[in-house]
Parts: sequence; C-alpha cells; structure tokens
Amino acid sequence: MHSPSSRPTVSQQDRPDAELLWRYHRLGHELRRCAAAIGLGSHDLGVATYAAQLYLRGLFPLIVFTGGTSPTTRNRFPQGEAAHDRTHAIELEVPDSAIIVELTATKTGANITKSRSVLEAAAHHQTASC
Repeated sequence: MHSPSSRPTVSQQDRPDAELLWRYHRLGHELRRCAAAIGLGSHDLGVATYAAQLYLRGLFPLIVFTGGTSPTTRNRFPQGEAAHDRTHAIELEVPDSAIIVELTATKTGANITKSRSVLEAAAHHQTASC
C-alpha cells in the first residue's frame, strides 16, 4: 500500500486526459432507494465503505458483495474480495443479515449475472434496478 507521499501522481501532461476519463465515469446520477446494492470486488475496501455508508443512510436493505480472487488481489484478499468486503462492512455496522456474499465471479459480467442469481435465490430480486 502506498503512503500518501509515495502515491503515484498524474503528470501535468496526462492530467487533462485523466480528468476527462474521471468526468466520463462520474455519471452524476441522483441516489435513490432501491431493493439491493451490488458491491463489485476490487483492489481496495472503498467499495465496501461506500456501500456501507449508503446502506446506513437507508437507501437499500441488502448488499451483495461479489468477487473472488484474481492474480492481483490474491495476496491482499486471500479469502476472496467479497469476503473481505463483507468483513469491512460489518466493521462499519452493517448487520451480517443485510449482506449476501458471492465468491466465484472474477469478471464484471460474471459479477452481475452471479449477483442476480444469488438475489433470486434469496428471493430479493426485483425487476427495478438501482
């Protein structure tokens, strides 16, 4: 993990391209209540932190954390990305009963399809999406 002073920075030459990409990914959607949230596995716990914050604000009653391990996360999250996300969310006061964990997905498309399957199995699936 990088300390704040050793984090890689974006060069002034690359900054306009980085900002364009950042604006593209920031969709600006207004947050609204929904039936469930899906937290995709990643290289850090930021997804779990944000999902927990939104849960605690009452935006949804259920979180699916999805993601196994990949070559780049195996050492950091040996039990699977979703398992570590679950643990972190519980530390942030999300009740275990509000979390479903899916540990087999390794690609974004699989995260979505497998999350749908576990939601259907838990009888929490709705046709409206977040």
